[in-house]
Amino acid sequence: MNGPSAGGACPLGRTLDPVMRGALEAGMLRCERQRARVMVILLLALLGMVAFFRVAPSVLGGDAPARMRLIAMPLCLSLLAFAAYEAAVWRWLGRLATSGRSPSAAFRYGNAAIEVSYPTVMLFVLARHLGPIPVLNGSIMLLYFPFITLAALTLNWRLCAFAGTVAAGGFAIAVIRLIGTAEAVPGLPALTMPGPHLLKGVNMIIAGLVAGFVAGRLKSQMEQSLRTARERDRAIGIFGQHVSPQVAERLLNQPIELSGEERHVCVMFLDIRGFSGIAAERSATEVVGYLNTLFDPMITSVNGHRGIVNKFLGDGFMAVFGAPVEDPDLCRNAVRCAREILGLVDDLNARGEIPPTRIGIGLHAGPAVTGNVGSEQRKEYTIIGDTVNVAARVEQATKQFAASLLVTSAVMDALGESAAQDLGEVPLRGQPKPARLFMLA
Repeated sequence: MNGPSAGGACPLGRTLDPVMRGALEAGMLRCERQRARVMVILLLALLGMVAFFRVAPSVLGGDAPARMRLIAMPLCLSLLAFAAYEAAVWRWLGRLATSGRSPSAAFRYGNAAIEVSYPTVMLFVLARHLGPIPVLNGSIMLLYFPFITLAALTLNWRLCAFAGTVAAGGFAIAVIRLIGTAEAVPGLPALTMPGPHLLKGVNMIIAGLVAGFVAGRLKSQMEQSLRTARERDRAIGIFGQHVSPQVAERLLNQPIELSGEERHVCVMFLDIRGFSGIAAERSATEVVGYLNTLFDPMITSVNGHRGIVNKFLGDGFMAVFGAPVEDPDLCRNAVRCAREILGLVDDLNARGEIPPTRIGIGLHAGPAVTGNVGSEQRKEYTIIGDTVNVAARVEQATKQFAASLLVTSAVMDALGESAAQDLGEVPLRGQPKPARLFMLA
């Protein structure tokens, strides 16, 4: 890819990293291709208009039919030539985009000079058939302005200013050359004076500067959008390492309120049995490696079943299904996840990748408040409510029944299945009422 200075007013490397600079170059190239396509459409529209007036010259009235017969052919040929040129530019820019390259500065400035010179060529062509005075005082010079304006799609203010200057210079040359061959018009000396005509060139320079201002603003907004997108991706990437991607996305997209919202959720508590004994026989580094080996597939499973790991609890974690993203099948997903996790632990044990390990999982479903707790300086996305407390006690009850997976009747009712051992009403520590528990593993 060519240097960034080829396509912009300021060195992109000062504000954008290489990836963002490449994205900006790609966006600018798309704009340039769009500009070339608009040029083709504009030239073909002019060609169609000339062809129509040639076929039906009476529409113009006066002596226009006779003049149209004189200029139709040279106009059509020049329009076709420039349309073919713009089509070739459009195709070439497309090939550059496919190969990941950008046009050079020389091409961009040369192409701008060719495009804004087309009305100058038209002035000389028409002056041969109609005379200099009608041409210089006619509407043909207005063609300069669409070509100057379209230069804004290059997103380069210098290129726009250059286009306006070239247009003004070309028009000035045409005025000086054609005025010199014009005959004075009795009573209207201003028609053959170069001064009034040259002032039109000043408008072209102004138009180029205005187009440059627009191009600069568009480019700045594109750069800002790229920076915002990159910062957002980095925030989600970094934040997503501490909370689930769903939570990161929700917190970045929605206003953060301390009040939270009530949702129907299924809460999972998971605990490693005999963790203290495992940790006592190993170094801290080995313990961390053990937990990472164990937790990595578990977290993947939770995320794969539309849940989130909300908190790590040293030798276990708390996961939630149904928040922050609603899930009509949250209990089924929670149970499937729990069973998959048990299978993952069995596989790790069988392969000898971890010390002999057993886990206990408790599930309970019900209403809970989900949201952000903390202050403006520090917030944490959390789940609060009695549903969470019951789920924690259900997990502790797995020790009492030597079970790997216990669920409450609220979960079983949502599952709609009976393939479980009914343990009946079980008192749970810290809970005023017993809970009906079912053993699934």
